[in-house]
Amino acid sequence: MNSVADKQIHAINISMRKQMSISGVKEVESFDEFGAVLQTYGGELTIEGKDIKIGTLDGERGIVELEGRIDAVFYSDTEDGKRRGFFGKLSK
Repeated sequence: MNSVADKQIHAINISMRKQMSISGVKEVESFDEFGAVLQTYGGELTIEGKDIKIGTLDGERGIVELEGRIDAVFYSDTEDGKRRGFFGKLSK
């Protein structure tokens, strides 16, 4: 099953704070060893941690799998629905 409706289902699975699987990913905005910022069907998702690596990046199916130490996971939304750049986030 690989339809557009399947991609709109957003879910997160974290195992032992070391592995994370995310579905419903629209875009990877940024990524480094300290975390990632993803646009998902549930809103902007920020993952913070250490030694973060991407294990799987499947843009067609909207799936991202990460490995490393996961310290924080949180969502943020903009009031007007528009994406903010780096400097817009600093002035929040």
